[in-house]
Parts: sequence; C-alpha cells; structure tokens
Amino acid sequence: MEQLDQITIANLRCTSHIGCKEKERELPQALIVTATVYLDTREAAQSDDLEKTVNYAHLSKTLIRRCEASTCQLIETLAETLAQDCLAASPRVRKTTIKIKKPAGLPNGDYASIMITREAPCA
Repeated sequence: MEQLDQITIANLRCTSHIGCKEKERELPQALIVTATVYLDTREAAQSDDLEKTVNYAHLSKTLIRRCEASTCQLIETLAETLAQDCLAASPRVRKTTIKIKKPAGLPNGDYASIMITREAPCA
C-alpha cells in the first residue's frame, strides 16, 4: 500500500453505557477515543476543498453519538463499530485505527484500553 496521510481526532471525550456487569451499565461511563483515518490528502490540499478529505468535525460528532447510543458490553465491540463509522466517513478513507480508553475499567490502574486497525475493503 502506498504511503497514506493521517488525520487524527485525539482524546475525544465520550460517554457510554458499557460493561459486562449490570452495575457498570447503570450510569454512563467516560471513554476516551482516539481515531486516526488514513487517506491521500494531496487533492484536498491542492484544491483547498473540504469535500476531498474527511470532515473531522462531522466524524467526531458521529463517534460521540455512536458511543452515547451504544448498548454493547465490550469495548472491543464498540471499537469495531467506531472503525466502521470511520471507514464510512469518506470513500477516500483506506484504513483506520481506533483506540478506546476506559478509565473506570480497572480499580487500581489508570485505564483499560483497546486499539484496533481496520482497512477498507478493496474496490
């Protein structure tokens, strides 16, 4: 694969009813999401045209809404869903990396986290 550019939304503060235990799911929990999309941004840079790249403001709102609406138990499931949202953000997106930190995930640690990378299907 050729070298791709990266657009990163870093440390997006979200909330979600997530967890395997009923008590965990009673109140929304804080999550910290970092999403990176990989694409070629040269055409956008040359034309100064937002339509030729990913609108990260819109994508961040999509990710926040997805977290808020989620009913999944696992951060693995949520990460997969967010990755699919990133890949769907633009036909120009070729790959995405999602990292979710769950601060309430460990009583004696800073956070539990997952990081996944997914590629768009070949056309």
